[in-house]
Amino acid sequence: MSEAERVRESQIRSAIDKRMKSFELNKDHTIRSMLKCPFRKVTLDHLVVDDELVLEPDLVKTKVDATRKRGVFSDVTGVWSRQYQPLEYVFDDTFSGVMCLINFDEMSSIILSLPNRKAAGLSGISNELWKHCDKSVLDMLLVLLNVCLECESVFGP
Repeated sequence: MSEAERVRESQIRSAIDKRMKSFELNKDHTIRSMLKCPFRKVTLDHLVVDDELVLEPDLVKTKVDATRKRGVFSDVTGVWSRQYQPLEYVFDDTFSGVMCLINFDEMSSIILSLPNRKAAGLSGISNELWKHCDKSVLDMLLVLLNVCLECESVFGP
């Protein structure tokens, strides 16, 4: 190997190490950078509560947190309670296949059909990243999903 090739290889290894350190320190930024996604942020700088405008930042944060903890909707009229009553025309076995184990092809086709440029969920992993995952990662995801189905439980945040 020539000196130029060694220098080039050293530069490549250095760039890979730098990228890995960046990923470990700030996964969100690194993934957004790789996917060339702009950073988007929702800022709540005011709020209307009981027809009163709230502008003070700490009070806005307190009100938003309180709303989030108790839930956004209150079912004063019972509309939602009625909406979720069992429907007579839906048979008991309608959803019997819902808890069947997932196969790889089914999961892959669903992942490929996911829309791009949507906000990531609690995992912080975007649809684009799932679409570009190595098969070994998707195999692990499939195992995790099927364990959740078998245990009839999901892992909490």
